[in-house]
Amino acid sequence: MALPPLLIEPLSEEVARLFTTDDLKRIMLKATGLGLHEEWVPDNLVGRQKAFALLEAVSRQDAEPLVLAEMLARRPHAAEFADLVGRACPEARAALPGTVRQVEEVISGLTEIRARLDEAPVRERLSQSRDRLSMIVDTVDSLDAYKSLHECLHQIQIKQFRALNDAARALPTDLRQAAELRVYCNQLRSACVMARSAVDQLPPAPIPRATETLWIDALEAAAAQVQDAIDGADPAGARSALRQIRWIIQNTPPRLNSLIFATASALPLDDLAHALEDVAGADGGEPIRAALRSLRLIIPTIRSEVVEHREWQEADIRITELDQLFERGGSGSDLIEEFAAIWIELKAMVQELVARDPDAAWARRILAYLEDVDDALAREQADASFEATYSAFRGEAQIRFLTVDSRLKGDCSALVRISLPLHRLLAELRP
Repeated sequence: MALPPLLIEPLSEEVARLFTTDDLKRIMLKATGLGLHEEWVPDNLVGRQKAFALLEAVSRQDAEPLVLAEMLARRPHAAEFADLVGRACPEARAALPGTVRQVEEVISGLTEIRARLDEAPVRERLSQSRDRLSMIVDTVDSLDAYKSLHECLHQIQIKQFRALNDAARALPTDLRQAAELRVYCNQLRSACVMARSAVDQLPPAPIPRATETLWIDALEAAAAQVQDAIDGADPAGARSALRQIRWIIQNTPPRLNSLIFATASALPLDDLAHALEDVAGADGGEPIRAALRSLRLIIPTIRSEVVEHREWQEADIRITELDQLFERGGSGSDLIEEFAAIWIELKAMVQELVARDPDAAWARRILAYLEDVDDALAREQADASFEATYSAFRGEAQIRFLTVDSRLKGDCSALVRISLPLHRLLAELRP
């Protein structure tokens, strides 16, 4: 629901008074995943003009509940601003529904549209969007398939590789360990069956399907090799197959993870919003309008989560580089010098991420650990205490990355539920 025009002026005065340009940049990134000047307002505007243009822009895109809620969270004691927000956008004062609930609204709207396809205006408007809907379905199906493939491998993570390797060594004599290897083999074979089913969910383009089938074939062949090695009491053959399995399980999930987030960032949800908007304009009714409102909240939420995930992933790459310094066994001034060069970049990334949610408990903890590492680095002693200080920071940062990762995956899981009603719509729109 758009902001009342008469309240945009006083709201913009409060926004200009309470927030700097840097504040607004962080608010817009966190709330919508889009840059302030890149997407919302020209960079030549200042003060109240900038605030006014921003409020008009977010109102046009129905993003005002998310943006104003984020502003309220950052200025909880600004009573006059809170009162204006309560009058202009009551939804921003309440707890916004999560993505799961919003997806339910979208599904209800799509179900309503399907029930009204016999109405000429509805069918005509939706038929004009058929190609866009097909693209949406393909992208959502791809997201679902990559998530399913990732989950197949996640269930068989080879964390116990040393124990499996020991079991392979003992093949000629230890029947109990041979039985454990058989259990693991059966888990692999079951995972391959589920993975092939997931590949069938991908759109019928040959290259994506062939790419995923390659590692499934290799994993299935390695599992068969382990099975043959058990039957033939061949420890060397079993260990060779386990090395192949370990390589697949170590290298494939990160690639699938990248595909999940690349697909999530490419979801053409704006096209779905345009299609719903077209139908809603044809006396669509409340379920369709509610679906459109929910979708306009889902779009910036997913986009902002993708941006935050990408930036934490970039920080995590620097953390891996620092880990490798310690793993190489470096010491003394050389380690400190190399550490400091990477740390400068990592620290700036993490400080920017923390600045978007500065009052959160996780943010305060990470800032404290940042200061601890700075203090330890200043002592220029690459000792066990220095490594322990860095490890404390690393653990907290990686927990935050895991939280961001889990939230985005959860919202993607909710979002793929729109695939079935979209497939049903397309089936009934075919000439």
